[in-house]
Amino acid sequence: MRYVAGTVTHTPPPTTGPRPRGGHEIHDDGTLRAWTVDHGPHEVQRALSRDGTAEVILVGDCLATVDEVRDAADAAVRGYWHAVTQLHGSYMGIVRVGRTIRITGDRAATVQVHWVADAAGAVTWSTSAAALAALAGAVPDVVRLLAEFTTWGVEPGTDGWFGGIHRVPPGAVLTLAPDASPSIERLPAPGRRSFADAADALRHELPLAVGRRALSGQPVSADLSGGVDSSSITCLAAAHTDLTAVTYVDAAMADQDDTRYAAEIAAAHPGITRHLVDGRHVGSRHFDRLDEPANVPFSDAPTLSVGMLAILGAQLAPAVTAGSTGHLTGWGGDNVLDAFASPADRYRSGDRVVALRDAYRLARDRRAAAHPILRAVTAAGRGTHPRALADLADTVLTGPAPSALPDAADAARWCGRLSAARWLTTTGRTALADLIGTRAATADPTVGPGELRERLALEATGTEYSGLDTLTRTLWDLPVYAPFLDTRIVDICQAVPAWERRRPGDFKPLARAALTGLVHAPVLARRTKTPFNGVYDGLRVNAPALRGLLAGSALADAGLIDPAAVLASLDHTIHGSPADLGSVHALVAAELWLTNLPTGSEAWWEPTPIRESSR
Repeated sequence: MRYVAGTVTHTPPPTTGPRPRGGHEIHDDGTLRAWTVDHGPHEVQRALSRDGTAEVILVGDCLATVDEVRDAADAAVRGYWHAVTQLHGSYMGIVRVGRTIRITGDRAATVQVHWVADAAGAVTWSTSAAALAALAGAVPDVVRLLAEFTTWGVEPGTDGWFGGIHRVPPGAVLTLAPDASPSIERLPAPGRRSFADAADALRHELPLAVGRRALSGQPVSADLSGGVDSSSITCLAAAHTDLTAVTYVDAAMADQDDTRYAAEIAAAHPGITRHLVDGRHVGSRHFDRLDEPANVPFSDAPTLSVGMLAILGAQLAPAVTAGSTGHLTGWGGDNVLDAFASPADRYRSGDRVVALRDAYRLARDRRAAAHPILRAVTAAGRGTHPRALADLADTVLTGPAPSALPDAADAARWCGRLSAARWLTTTGRTALADLIGTRAATADPTVGPGELRERLALEATGTEYSGLDTLTRTLWDLPVYAPFLDTRIVDICQAVPAWERRRPGDFKPLARAALTGLVHAPVLARRTKTPFNGVYDGLRVNAPALRGLLAGSALADAGLIDPAAVLASLDHTIHGSPADLGSVHALVAAELWLTNLPTGSEAWWEPTPIRESSR
């Protein structure tokens, strides 16, 4: 698997020790050692400040120029060390100023940093939590897995997927200084922008993020669904280079507007070679290829994309045939161009009359009673996230079973249970309540419900994108790129309040304000988003494989969930019930991840060669 790892020690380092198996050493100055696994030379950039007192190392999909990286090192000398996080692309960054070292991923969690310290104070870190777990002998945190599909709004915080393996939250850095314990520092939050200012900035930055990827000199490809997000990326890329574009449809999507928009875009750009892939003709469905779990590639975190292996194979086949070296997608567009309805946040900001009007409108749009939403909005003005988590812990432990369908008033709440909480055993409820209670003790009392959900949704999207990229690289040797998830783009868009990015009766107005003249105009004028519901056909066809996987559930074996309840939910979902669809999908991903997890240290690490240890 592709990752970066290293060690930091401010005491004399040992002469021998493990290094990533098959790793390529990119740095060793006696304090910081670092290796890459499965990265090309073009994916590593470094620069010294002009006075030599600061150093920057970037690994991954970093699009910065040599001068921009050098400028970031110079900025670090002046105390602006977080400039390293504001360059183009998605990457891991290391910045050293004097003897202090900071290590960070990106704000969208497409690259995350994990770490563990030994008794002597040496820190081993990696962008792979599984690699560190194998080194430390750590086991998966099955209760955190449980929280993923039985609750919403429960923040991971600094805990990773394995017990004892720490995580650097997105938007933070791991700081390692002499004579000090490792610490987590939050990056400065982007200042609030007006809608107009953000649109101007996005009009400049998004074409750069796309263009620098498209101008690689190698063949590239793109998704072209016909929706706003993928269409915008494809149009921006087509302004720089010829490319292969793929429109995938199934029985549910074939007659939707998306296909027509995609065809219009291809016709308007002679450099686009468009392929229409129909899942009905190629025989690809959701949850295909899961009858042999051992053949599913391992990713560092559970990924829903394992439920789409056959669809991805069919969708990417034209790109692979064309020799594409990178596939551009609209992943993350919903997170940055759109927003959660957030009347509670607007209420908490002091704009109470307008917030209550927004709440009435939300009730009308969702065809729900207004008074429960209004009560939830006003309660949010008095409540906090820690209090909400404490209440959730009590409800998980002693409350009645949750309703099957979501409550419209959840838009004004911080957290809650999903329908899959009905699967919990007494042991599972107790363990989950303990986890949530721990989170309550460290939760931010100032964050609003909408802001929290937006941050967690962005992190979930970034983590899922990372898993998708692992699958496509492993199976088809094809990287997937998501310019909307670049920190630079995220910060521009999410600096606009959610209630300005989401406007009643409009759809992604920020995209239209920023990209008019650059993107096919009719797409930007859309007011709708096509629903994707072809999943039920795949569930029915692949029911035997899914039943076999879930009947052998590791979480059920641990006594956390009731296997009979899980299989009953699977049967209901197969027959078209939407209540547990997301939770069943997430549980399938979690069980496959647990099944395929390579735990032996020798799978990840090897002794340091003599020629390295003797330096």
